[in-house]
Amino acid sequence: MIIMAERGAHLSQLLLDSSRPSIFELVAQEGLNQALRGTIKFFFRVCANHYPETLGVTFRWANEIQLVFDCLLQSYYLRNHGASFAENFYGLERVTKNDCRLNGKAKLCSLISLSVLPYALLKLDAYFSKRQPSTQQHPVMSFSSIRFIYDLIVLINWMLYTWGKSVTHSPVLHLLGVKLKHGGENSSPGISLTKIIEMSAFFIQFLEWWFTNQSSQAKSMLSLPIPPPPHFVVQNQNSKPRTGACPLCQQQWKNECVLRVSGYVFCYRCILPYLKENSKCPISKLPATPNDLIRIFANAE
Repeated sequence: MIIMAERGAHLSQLLLDSSRPSIFELVAQEGLNQALRGTIKFFFRVCANHYPETLGVTFRWANEIQLVFDCLLQSYYLRNHGASFAENFYGLERVTKNDCRLNGKAKLCSLISLSVLPYALLKLDAYFSKRQPSTQQHPVMSFSSIRFIYDLIVLINWMLYTWGKSVTHSPVLHLLGVKLKHGGENSSPGISLTKIIEMSAFFIQFLEWWFTNQSSQAKSMLSLPIPPPPHFVVQNQNSKPRTGACPLCQQQWKNECVLRVSGYVFCYRCILPYLKENSKCPISKLPATPNDLIRIFANAE
């Protein structure tokens, strides 16, 4: 009972600490950062699809262009607000563990962790994912092990932060000696550029969701099973149609007409009742109707 009371009191102190961000705010700002990177790449993909001649090459370098844009954006927010774009959106700011503002070196390290580190991890993931796992090469196993250990450390750090055993939710912030807290009264976002960027990010994110939904519906239509190829009946020598004769009556054509689904020429009086009864070409077995018949007036003057 005493231990439970101590834990309850500890959690109450965490809830009463107004400067400490909640776990939901941290998850939301992490998700906004990832969504912003995805929307930038989505923007270049749309441009490349609509203008492949002029903007097609930009999608090939979308990750690098996104890195430059992300560096400029995060640098602006770190320099003016002491926080990243997503952190400032949720009213958070970066301070040292002693609650001091970041100096120039700390802001530069934060910029590297916000922009360069995700880009490097993305490139490493893409490089090692192309390697064949069947080769069992040591670099592939080593990188996958490192990523597993890193993700495990991140998970443990989140759990420690949730229980109040850590002042930061990220091991990267812990290495930088930085933590997040709610911004003061003077850390209000800007009026023009900040609002434009924030609203644009959410608008592009909505467009990405919309086009992704439309694309999934199109893929579901394209994923319908392909019909089997038409079955051609192997004919023996006796049943093989003669050249210059109707395949059905084996006689010279009379009132000849061509069945456009297969290209075979028949007598009109032979093929018409056959199509009404069987609804397919007697030779190729392709579906056909009397509307597919085209009269031929070869002897007409």
